[in-house]
Amino acid sequence: MNKDKFNRSIDNINVPVEKLMAREKAATFQAKKKRKVGRITKRSILVACGLCISLLGSGFVSTGMAEALSNIPLIGPIYKDFRDIASDKIEHDQLTTVIDKQDSKNGLTMTVKEAAYDGSRLIVTVVYTGKKELSMKEEKAGFSYITINGQQEIKPAIGSTGQDDINSKTIIEHHQFTFSKYNEFGDNIEIEVHGENLFGYEGKLKVAFPLEKIKGDVLEFYPEVTTETVDDVYKLTADKVTFSPLSTRIDLTIDYPAEMDKNDTWPWFDFSVVDDNGQVYDKLKLQAGMVVGNYGHHMVLTLPPMDTIPKSFTLKPSRQNSEGFSEEIKELELVVPLNKSK
Repeated sequence: MNKDKFNRSIDNINVPVEKLMAREKAATFQAKKKRKVGRITKRSILVACGLCISLLGSGFVSTGMAEALSNIPLIGPIYKDFRDIASDKIEHDQLTTVIDKQDSKNGLTMTVKEAAYDGSRLIVTVVYTGKKELSMKEEKAGFSYITINGQQEIKPAIGSTGQDDINSKTIIEHHQFTFSKYNEFGDNIEIEVHGENLFGYEGKLKVAFPLEKIKGDVLEFYPEVTTETVDDVYKLTADKVTFSPLSTRIDLTIDYPAEMDKNDTWPWFDFSVVDDNGQVYDKLKLQAGMVVGNYGHHMVLTLPPMDTIPKSFTLKPSRQNSEGFSEEIKELELVVPLNKSK
């Protein structure tokens, strides 16, 4: 995306963007192999910002939330303040596992409060407290990351870390990932939360803990329906729809001419999703990402978890036109029936 298109996209976002992007310390979106750093960076800026909207909403923790955090040991409703896509379900069904483990060094304490995992998504909530004030300035923020089962790096389809300060000595951090494929890490996982030189404090912190997948129904559908443009340039296939406790996941295959792989011009489609009852999922109710190394061929859409399974979804893809505005691609609109479950 060129600079002008990016600026127009930012202008259309109805949130306090400067504060939002400053607080989205480590938003990550990996669409390609690492060697294609330039394109990753350009896409990351915009996708991370979109993810900021999903996770942080207004970018502030409410006064009531700050009071609640000061009086109770667990985070609980914080997921609504971070606009997590599963926040209502998490609160209603109490889906998180209490961790409450910590590590301290040089006056900074990192406490993992809660976590939730359903095979498709992982959510981890961390609280940092310091003996002196914690700095949210970019140059002093340091970095934090999560590993699973001893792996060096999680390569999710969608991933983000959002932060907010509760008071001058307390910062809350919300990690969330949608994995490249459902259940790629198994039913029981080992998690390590790492922090290095955080918020003006020097030193490394680490909290390790086991986490079990949420017990609950998981329904998988294999619609395998396809549509394509009349000129055969693009083809869209809905491979799988997975309903799990923390999300509704739609796995898509996008086909396009081979030369787009070679010259790195593969398409990025935005989506809205409508169920058979007319409920629309977009903006805060939809996240999208690409599986690493697949050059845009494998796309994942994440919607909120659902107690009632719709009869179908209609996928409505769009792309930015030459003027930077979004236009629906009617030829690729796809009805996804949910009648072939496994």
